[in-house]
Amino acid sequence: MKRANGQGSISTLKGKRRKKKWARVVTGYQYDEKKDTVIQIRKSLGVYKTESEAQRAIDNYQRNPYEFLNKDMVLNEVFLKLHEIIYETNPDYADDLKYHWRYCDQIKNEKITSLQTVHLMRFLNSTPFYIDDNGNKKYASPNTIMRIKSLLNQMYDLVTAESILPVNLARNFKISKKVKREYKQQHKRHVPFSKEEREIIKSRLDYPFVDFIYISIFMEWRPGELVEILTENTFLEEGYVIGGKKTENGYMRTVPIHPSIKNIIRSYYDLAKELNSPYLFNDPYISRHSTTAKHLSYSNYRYRFSKAMAHLGLDSHTPHDSRTTFATIAKTSGIDAFAIKKIMGHSTKNDVTEDCYIDPDFQWYVEQMGKFNYDGEKE
Repeated sequence: MKRANGQGSISTLKGKRRKKKWARVVTGYQYDEKKDTVIQIRKSLGVYKTESEAQRAIDNYQRNPYEFLNKDMVLNEVFLKLHEIIYETNPDYADDLKYHWRYCDQIKNEKITSLQTVHLMRFLNSTPFYIDDNGNKKYASPNTIMRIKSLLNQMYDLVTAESILPVNLARNFKISKKVKREYKQQHKRHVPFSKEEREIIKSRLDYPFVDFIYISIFMEWRPGELVEILTENTFLEEGYVIGGKKTENGYMRTVPIHPSIKNIIRSYYDLAKELNSPYLFNDPYISRHSTTAKHLSYSNYRYRFSKAMAHLGLDSHTPHDSRTTFATIAKTSGIDAFAIKKIMGHSTKNDVTEDCYIDPDFQWYVEQMGKFNYDGEKE
């Protein structure tokens, strides 16, 4: 049925997809010089499974176009709003949220005002699941349940910020002791690579992605920081890289490049230039004919890391173990403790002398990094 002007529009998208109904509204007009006519400026309200869901989105918008959330929304709509906000600054984290949200099919279509704390608590404590393409139930692990709880906390933070609910229902309860206990049992402690394991890595630098793991042991970066390093912040001739984003102390820190990995860094730098990528590290194993971005995302990093570790027989390790290995080798190599903290982006605020009075020049850090003995014994 054709809608009156100003009532929004719903289009049906082509192709095989779960959500086909695209809801849009007109927010203004602008003059198109090429066509010599006035055209509409449209705002997308999202894509939905059914026309009724799309129409509800239009109705909600038209009631108050400046309203971010409203009391008639369902949880899935709140999630999409949160995802939109986070995606602007951290796409990888936003994608992780989508992975965990799929376990919430049982509650995602419930109105945000109809659920109570007890409903959310029962949902998490009954082990969330989703149905895969083969019709099998996939149950959430204790780690995933903890992440879903964090996600619900963030969603209800939005709800309370919009004054739709007076309190955050998700923060009103804690995960069951049973789930916490299982989480602690499964949660792996970061373990450094042993001397023998490092020898295996060094001997197989020709195998896809092993050279990247080798680099990560020398460069101490958190995985999420490593994949975000830009070529414009890579100074090969000067021998340092600038990067880091997770903490105030680690933000945009300068880290010397160890001589042992300079040529490998140069090869990744040259590849980035070839691909016209702003990022230093790209995935060279994505097909050159693929339209997929070559940037090495954190998800790709984890996947490549797991494949390489399985090939080397070291699959008990996690990506963060490279950073733990750096700290261990740095300590046993005799690198100054203050230098280790600064290179790794750790705080020195608990020591007034270090925090306020010590400020070595960069050459000192280069000399300290030169002590790093990859082949040495582990403590």
